[in-house]
Amino acid sequence: MKQTRTQSPSTDADRARDKMYSRSGQILFQMSYFKTFVKRSERPGIGRSIRSGAQPSCTVNINGLSWQIMIKACECAGTAAIPTCIDIGLHCLGDKTDMAWSCRAAAQFSVVSFKKSGECLLKRRGLDSFDVYTANCVGSVHDCAYTVEELMDPENGFYDEKADTVTFKAEIVVEEPIGMPGARLEDTLLINGEFVNVNKHLLAGYSKFFRILFFGENAEEKPNIQIDDVPNAVANFERLIATMCPQNEEELDDFCVEGVLLLANRFLLDSVVNRCVEFLLTKSKKSAICKFRLAHQCGIIGMKEKILKEMTKEDFAVSWENYMDNCSEVTKMGAEAMNELSERHTELLETE
Repeated sequence: MKQTRTQSPSTDADRARDKMYSRSGQILFQMSYFKTFVKRSERPGIGRSIRSGAQPSCTVNINGLSWQIMIKACECAGTAAIPTCIDIGLHCLGDKTDMAWSCRAAAQFSVVSFKKSGECLLKRRGLDSFDVYTANCVGSVHDCAYTVEELMDPENGFYDEKADTVTFKAEIVVEEPIGMPGARLEDTLLINGEFVNVNKHLLAGYSKFFRILFFGENAEEKPNIQIDDVPNAVANFERLIATMCPQNEEELDDFCVEGVLLLANRFLLDSVVNRCVEFLLTKSKKSAICKFRLAHQCGIIGMKEKILKEMTKEDFAVSWENYMDNCSEVTKMGAEAMNELSERHTELLETE
């Protein structure tokens, strides 16, 4: 009997991609201490008043942007101490410093009954009414959406008195944002058996390795790359992808730069190699011997020569601070690199 190939990897990959860039989604917000929120009283057992400002839900990613429900006690009716209405709104966590992006989104709000198997009632707004979100306008609010009285009326089944909660829901439709930096990571790649979001066209454009992997004659539909020689391979690969975006200036640090550089060198991603080299030469606090070892390991001749030339006797000093680090670095080198270091050390000693 002919065996059919399992479809689970593709299904999981498609699900991961669709979740990240789905056009629609929903947010459930079970708001705790609801009575204390609307009455401005103290939380039981805590002894401090609940915040009077907007209360955010968890964050959900829809079509490449992060979104939240915001709940606020409306003070246009009643008093600040005892509001009679609740505002509900949608908040986008887009970059407030980037004036280029914009996005259209629509939301329908409702309240979930805790008595009727999660039935959604008191619907407000519709999914055909879109608002425009930008860096200058990241939220839209439905003022006085609900009265406190209707939410807390026991007959309506919205307020769970025992748990002191009301659950709000938002169905959201988000059109593809425009003006966003970087490429949308709409593809997936298996790294050590784990799915990582990538843009295969972007990778192929920068690397011959990925050009062959994704579009070569023997390209697989869902390729799997096994990385055994770099610790935390999946996390470092995700950092590598993020580093490809010029706007992500803070992606590199001394904790990850070695792993990112080794992967970029292996996969022929010269643009990322260049960023790693720049970071190591201008910002990194790693020892000169560590930088030399990385340059030699990756065959970056110019960087290696520069580091050797600028080394001082202090870089070779055997002190309590750098002894263990230098020993660790030396044990990772081959004979050729150790000879080059030895020659440089001898040169420095002869200048005394």
